[in-house]
Amino acid sequence: MIADYLSNISTLALIIHILDVALVWLLVYKLLSLLKGTRGMQLVKGILIIIGLKIFFNFIGFTTMTYIFDQVVTWGVLGIIIIFQPELRRALEYIGRVQLSNILNFNYKDVEKNKREQIVKSVVDASRHMARRRIGALIVLENQTGLDEYVESGIEINAEVTNELIINIFIPNTPLHDGAMIVSKDKIRAASCVLPLSDNRSISSSYGTRHRAALGLSELTDAIVVAISEETGKITVCQNGKLTTDFNEENLTKYLTNNWQQNKDKII
Repeated sequence: MIADYLSNISTLALIIHILDVALVWLLVYKLLSLLKGTRGMQLVKGILIIIGLKIFFNFIGFTTMTYIFDQVVTWGVLGIIIIFQPELRRALEYIGRVQLSNILNFNYKDVEKNKREQIVKSVVDASRHMARRRIGALIVLENQTGLDEYVESGIEINAEVTNELIINIFIPNTPLHDGAMIVSKDKIRAASCVLPLSDNRSISSSYGTRHRAALGLSELTDAIVVAISEETGKITVCQNGKLTTDFNEENLTKYLTNNWQQNKDKII
């Protein structure tokens, strides 16, 4: 049957069908990537189970159970919008970050290379200093997604990025040490900012509120968040919902250089 079907369609139509299927699989892959590591993945499994049961009951002829599951699926669309609100927001923000410059592969940069290198060095030097002295810190480096709503939750600074200023901000028992510092383009925009906590239950219990806040922001935006533990002195980086720990000076410099303000968002 498949051979007969293929023999009756033109080459162009076949290519269109293949591309159609490929795009569907790409869409599914991207959606699962956005849901990976969040409670949304567990909800997806639940939805698949419900759909499977609906097909099973319909196949064996259980009329009442089929009707019940039909209603669940029908009204479930509204429930999905409510339950998946954080994940849908992530998906829409991801789409919004796919800019024309990304599609055409323009080499546009928000911050000049020399300035970016100086800022990375300042962040790395300050992180090394605070890690050695077990000073807790939360440093946010803005990428393409704007962070104005989080800037408004803190104290605006709008100052040049220097390692001395970063260290002074996070010195314990000072007015701005509690919360996150946000770097936007080439300025320290604000300090003492409140970040959303991650509800990812797979995070190790050894991570506290600071790391959950770092991961939470990385799940909602494309920002890079550097968290320094006051208990262990370890440097952790969160981006795109992923948490990587135990950075040293060399690795942190390389990571920030390769991932901050590089316009790496692509369609595929």
